Amino acid sequence: MFLIESDSIDAAFHFSVEEFFTRFIKYDEPVLMLWQTDKTVMLGNNQVVSSEVDKSYAREAGIRIVRRSSGGGAIYTDLGTLLYTVIQPIIKEAKTHREEVAAAVIEALSKMGIPAVREGRNDILVEGRKISGFAQYTLDTHICTHGSLLYDTDLDTLTNVLIANYDKLHPKGITSIRSRVTNIKPYMGTDCTVNEFMERLKKELLDGKEFHTYEFSTEELDNINSIFQEKYSNDAWNLRM
Repeated sequence: MFLIESDSIDAAFHFSVEEFFTRFIKYDEPVLMLWQTDKTVMLGNNQVVSSEVDKSYAREAGIRIVRRSSGGGAIYTDLGTLLYTVIQPIIKEAKTHREEVAAAVIEALSKMGIPAVREGRNDILVEGRKISGFAQYTLDTHICTHGSLLYDTDLDTLTNVLIANYDKLHPKGITSIRSRVTNIKPYMGTDCTVNEFMERLKKELLDGKEFHTYEFSTEELDNINSIFQEKYSNDAWNLRM
């Protein structure tokens, strides 16, 4: 396994790294990324911006809007959120890859005393509230599975910037986005920072596995930057719908 860590807090950069490895770097072993962002709304590939985001609030609050290549719903992330990505060869059904990544995350959280459980296709919950959602996309022979973990995320900002889809919430008896989500931090039992949580999660995810920290070459960074400029930092992609 390869481990990618970066000091960047730009979601567009991390999506560019994901695409570069999924499309061009055909490793036979998994690539794990752990990363963070500044204040960002991440849209699913086919979502309409005006239906998902309060654009006026986002602009006033300095929240970026970045579209990912996977499907799924819009999410809000900030420096209190931890994101994870697993890129690997497609050797099973996409559903199976997704379930295995979810199971690994849940097991790691459980070892930290967090009572995480799976719900539906894409969610991880604690005591009935969502702490993680994940999505996937495939390119040729490889699949990218990625997700978020609400650790100490500003949930008020999350609620204000995302437009609630009440057609989806009401059948579940949920009255608002805010009542649907929660942070992991209160369940840790100690005053653990998001960086300390990331280190503990990394330790659990890599426990018993042989891994190598990946260092980008200059040529690779140039290729990643090309994807960044042409796609994920480009409003023609991010705001196209």
